[in-house]
Amino acid sequence: MFDDRAPTNRRKRAEGRRLVSLSVALAALITASFTAFLPVLEGASWWLGCAVVALVVNAAAAATRAAGGSRLLGSLTGTGVGALSLTALCGGGTALAGLIPTPTTISHFVELSQSAGQSIYQQSIPAQADEGITFLLIFASLMASVSVDLMAAAAGAAAPAGLVALAIVVPPAVLMEEVPLVAFALTALAYLAVLWADRERERQRGGLMRMLAVGVVAASVASVGAAAAPGFSGANPFSVAKQGSLATRVSPLLHLGEDLQRDGNSVQFRYRSTSEDPPRFRMMTLESFDGDTWGSTRERSGLVTVESGAGLERDDRADVPTGPLARTAVSIEGLRDRLLPIPDGAVEVRGAEGTWLWDPFDETMRSRTASTTGLDYTVSSIPTLPTAEQLRAADLPDRGIFSAERELPNEIPGIITETLDSIVGDIDNPYESAYAIQNYLRDGGFMYSLSAPVSQGYDGDSLDVIATFLERKAGYCVHFAATMATMARMIDIPSRIVVGFLPGSAEGDDVRVVRTEDLHAWPELYFEGAGWVAFEPTPGRGGTPSYAPEVTSTAEAAGPNDMDPRTIERSSVPTETATPEAEAASPESRTSTRSDSASAALVFLALVVLLAVPAGARQLRRGLRLRAARARPDRVSAVWAEISDTATDLGWQHPVSETPRMLRERIRDRIAADPAAVASLDRLVFAVERARYGPRHGAPSARFDADARLVIAALRRAAGMSDRLRAVLWPASLFARRVQPTVNRAR
Repeated sequence: MFDDRAPTNRRKRAEGRRLVSLSVALAALITASFTAFLPVLEGASWWLGCAVVALVVNAAAAATRAAGGSRLLGSLTGTGVGALSLTALCGGGTALAGLIPTPTTISHFVELSQSAGQSIYQQSIPAQADEGITFLLIFASLMASVSVDLMAAAAGAAAPAGLVALAIVVPPAVLMEEVPLVAFALTALAYLAVLWADRERERQRGGLMRMLAVGVVAASVASVGAAAAPGFSGANPFSVAKQGSLATRVSPLLHLGEDLQRDGNSVQFRYRSTSEDPPRFRMMTLESFDGDTWGSTRERSGLVTVESGAGLERDDRADVPTGPLARTAVSIEGLRDRLLPIPDGAVEVRGAEGTWLWDPFDETMRSRTASTTGLDYTVSSIPTLPTAEQLRAADLPDRGIFSAERELPNEIPGIITETLDSIVGDIDNPYESAYAIQNYLRDGGFMYSLSAPVSQGYDGDSLDVIATFLERKAGYCVHFAATMATMARMIDIPSRIVVGFLPGSAEGDDVRVVRTEDLHAWPELYFEGAGWVAFEPTPGRGGTPSYAPEVTSTAEAAGPNDMDPRTIERSSVPTETATPEAEAASPESRTSTRSDSASAALVFLALVVLLAVPAGARQLRRGLRLRAARARPDRVSAVWAEISDTATDLGWQHPVSETPRMLRERIRDRIAADPAAVASLDRLVFAVERARYGPRHGAPSARFDADARLVIAALRRAAGMSDRLRAVLWPASLFARRVQPTVNRAR
């Protein structure tokens, strides 16, 4: 006896298999998209956590549906199990049985999210995936997995899942300014798998070709687009990214200006020092200048791990006089950074917790894992004090040395060249020329102003900004330092810009406080035998070096036990605020930079890629159908399917019971104004009916691709502009369920 339940059971089993394969593909999509963060973060344990959550969410959802649960119930189950897995991975021992979250767990998650925000604010690339960042990424994986499951499995709209993957892949690409090609390709392939799993239900001729078309378009556009995107270098996409800020890499000088202009003047740190003159504190140097932005791109191959109390290697300057040994005890309050503020001439650091790296070339200290937060440490320093006579007698280094510190664009605005010529004139001594530039900027009618560059639109450090600054004669340390460093290079003197803090203001008898307003930038110029020499071109922001006062005492200052930074009283409420490097991570910018342009271009490119996949697949399918009909006239059914799909793309609905003749009547009403198209439509319907219901030997022998093109063009002309645009960018026929007609041929 025939069991009429068998077809229904087969359909249910087929649908169950489709949903399982779809869940697997969705898990692969989310897992693949998070590989884009591998070059940004150290290690891969965080990525394994993201992968586990993606697999757990989709596996739980698939198992629920396979057991007979509804699609929505599957999504809810996946969400719940995913939340349990998040708790198990990041709960920190606050959950019941390690799985069930408690109010303490929620509080812990809030603390982790806050910690993640601070960590992103502080860290540089490659960043350490600490507990906060790991939680943030795994939580993002949970949300993304739930979202794509709801879209694809519950709502039956798999294609928009690509938007979620795109939202994951684009930020690290923008951050690095280098597109991770392998991550993009893996994500595109996983997206193809999602579309493939979703289309298995159709089981109709041409399905394989359509999915191959989607794959070709997706992989090609993603690969070509990634290679063409700003910053792509073709290097190993899983290698460690270039040194930079975790939040974004923009001009440090530009954001130093933003820090100075920001409301509020919070305490960064306090210190005591035995130095006769309160010291400046250096944090980073900028030696690379491309005409638009000063930055630091030199490979940091000479970094030395510093143990507390160990001596710091410095350039040999045996012939340069030095000042007395000074000890400076620093107590950090509001400063949050991976760059350690240290006085010039540092020879030893004690008490700085964590692993810190010394750069003997820049004489700066940084860390990949530690932060300045709450540090108390002591720095011993011996400042170098070259005399004016030494500097006048100093030669410039050979042309092959300090190439980065001498580099300039080929085209320099005329006002810069003319101003330099008027300053230097007939001076042929490098030091005298540098001294003249400094004096011109300090005494040549220039005014220190934080507001003028912003209000008049020339805030920044590019050549164009320098040119405007020389005209307006108003700016702050960024403008003065960048101008002097640029002019020094124009007369072949190696230069760089130091970013750090001024000595601050006195607070009591022996304690000084450094605030946000003390952020500063100053140029250093290199002279053979004397090394890097600091200049101060900014009026009203520190005195000019005297090069050098006579050294009256060489006795050691107080010993290390006399300088305990823990005895410096902290303010009651430390305030988190700007830092030279971490605040360069701020994504807001008052001035358009090349990084902003690259980010916008990359986002635009990603959107083009997303739109090109369905549009390209639809055009390729149309071409395949019409070419097949040209080669084999008996494929007239494929031609008619193309006309039906065109109507679907334009917003038409097709009842299951609709025959070709019924559809013809609807189309004729729309294209009646085009007699040639109507005639082509009639020929096509006659041929389709003959092919479906006529004898096999009566199959059509004419070519119908030209008729189809006429009808398609007429349909598009009859549609509104919005319908035509939607048909191109998001063709509904790619995602609509189709029903194969039953054909009974006459024998």
